[in-house]
Amino acid sequence: MDIKCSVDVWWTSGGHLLNIQQMVMNQEIDKFPIKDLPSRYNIGRSALYERFKHANIKANKEGTRSFVSGEQLEELDRLHNHLKRGGTFEDFEALLTQEFTENSQEAISLNSSPDSPVDVHRTSSWEAEREALEVLIDAIASGIERVAINRIQSVNPIGYMGQLKMAAEEGWLLTTSEVKELIKVKPHTRKGEDTYRRGSWLFTKAGKIGRETAWRVAKEETGNDN
Repeated sequence: MDIKCSVDVWWTSGGHLLNIQQMVMNQEIDKFPIKDLPSRYNIGRSALYERFKHANIKANKEGTRSFVSGEQLEELDRLHNHLKRGGTFEDFEALLTQEFTENSQEAISLNSSPDSPVDVHRTSSWEAEREALEVLIDAIASGIERVAINRIQSVNPIGYMGQLKMAAEEGWLLTTSEVKELIKVKPHTRKGEDTYRRGSWLFTKAGKIGRETAWRVAKEETGNDN
């Protein structure tokens, strides 16, 4: 921002103090950065975009720097005061004849302050959308994994036996729901018995895992399929 200010001059005449300031804080603004406009008016990028359009403001550029002239800034200030008094864009009469262009919109997007209210809102919105997207992706991934497992089991109907063999050799205890997931039947015993037979496999009760019955798996050479 280029600012030129005059110096105050004071003198006394006839016992009276006179102020003969030629210009007091008369700021001649040549180039006001667009990135500083949101904080000047306490608005966000979208609102600034609308004001540029209705005030016929065309952004100026020097290299990567975007700015408005002093005349354009005065017009934006006039529009700001008009809106504060309850006016609308429709009843605002723009004094400038320049046309709002796509370059102006791009300049606003690239140079607006990241701390403006709209940007903060958008950042929060983006973070919420990203978190929701991550949850959705996890759910889809879990669904795909379950489908893949079911498809593998359907392609290889005896694939579960390898898992039962591993459980038997390692001495793992399986819950009722885990056994049911493997053999597709809920293990159960007759009154007075602790072992359930299914094909070549024996499932013997071995206490509890949480609220479920624990089963010890063993392989039987021959057996009846219940």
